[in-house]
Amino acid sequence: MSNTYNHHPLNSLPIGYCFNEFEIETIIGKGESGVVYRAWDHRLKCMVAIKEYIPSSLVTRGRDLELKLRRKDFQEKFQNGLTSFARGAHVMSCFQHPCLPFFRSFWQKNHTAYIARSFYNGITLKKLLATQAETINQRWICRFLYPLLDAINMIHHSDYLHGNIALDNILIQENEIPILLGLGSARKLTDHFPNEPDVTLRSGFTPLEQYTTHDDRQQQKGPWTDIYALGAILHTLIAGTPPPVSIVRNIEDHYQPLVERRPAGYSLSFLHAIDCALAIQPAERPASIPQLMALIESSSEGISPTPLPLDSDPPADKLTTYPSPVEHGKK
Repeated sequence: MSNTYNHHPLNSLPIGYCFNEFEIETIIGKGESGVVYRAWDHRLKCMVAIKEYIPSSLVTRGRDLELKLRRKDFQEKFQNGLTSFARGAHVMSCFQHPCLPFFRSFWQKNHTAYIARSFYNGITLKKLLATQAETINQRWICRFLYPLLDAINMIHHSDYLHGNIALDNILIQENEIPILLGLGSARKLTDHFPNEPDVTLRSGFTPLEQYTTHDDRQQQKGPWTDIYALGAILHTLIAGTPPPVSIVRNIEDHYQPLVERRPAGYSLSFLHAIDCALAIQPAERPASIPQLMALIESSSEGISPTPLPLDSDPPADKLTTYPSPVEHGKK
C-alpha cells in the first residue's frame, strides 16, 4: 500500500481506500472502539457500511495504514477486543430480519478487522430527539416499536441478549421501519458475563444487573435486561430525559413514574407499561418481549403497527415466552 495517503485526524482510513470491491467514501460514525465508513460496492453497485475495529486508546495508525499498539502491554486488551469484534460479526450473520442489519462479510487487514453490512438511510433516535422532538407522540412511537420488538424477540428466542439497546443504536428509516444496530454487544444468555471489558454501560439506560459481576440468581441477565433499556429509551423519548441511574435507584429511588407525571397525549396504560419495564429488580419487570407487548397492546387500540415484509417473523403474541428471572436462575 502506498505511503502517500493524507491521514485523517481520527486515524481513519483515507477516502478512496479500497478493499477489493469496496471503496471508502466517507465516515458516517465513530466511537471509542471503532469507525464506521460508507463505502461503494463496485461489484453489486450499491452502498455498504464498513465498521473497522480501532480502539483509539490502545492503537494508532501508521503511515502504512496498519494499526500499531501505543504500548506493548496493550496487546492482550487489544486482542480481547478484536475477538469480541469478530464474535459480533458472527452474531450479525446469524439473523435475518427486516429490522436487523444485513451482514455482508468479515475480514482482517491492517492488523485489525472489518465488518461490512448493508447501508441504511435514516436518522437515529438520539438525533431525532435532538432535532425533531415535536414529531414524537404515542402513535409515532408505536409504529416503529412493534417491528423493533419483533426483532428483539427473535434475538431472545435464539438465546441471545442484545445488551446495548440505546438511542444511537436505533435507526429510523424514511419508511419508519427501524434498524437495530449494535449487535456486536450481543451475548448468549447461557454465558456468565465474567467481568467483560466490552460491556457498554450507559447512564440511565443500563439496568442494575449489568453493573453486577457476582453470581446472584436474583440479578441474572436475560430478556428483562434488554426490556429495561427499552423502557429507558421510551421514557427519554416521552420525558426528554433518561430515568435516574439504576445503580443509584437501587440505593435510593427517586424515579417518578410516568403515570404520575402524566405527559400530555399518552394513555395511562402505555405509561404504565414503560414504568413496569423500568422496575429496578429484574423479577418485577416483564420477563419477555411478548409480556411487554401485552402491556403495550392494551394501550394501543386503533394504532396500526408498521407492516413487516411477508417473510418476516410472526407477531409477538405467537412467539415463545420466557421464564421469570428467578425461574431462569433455577435452570
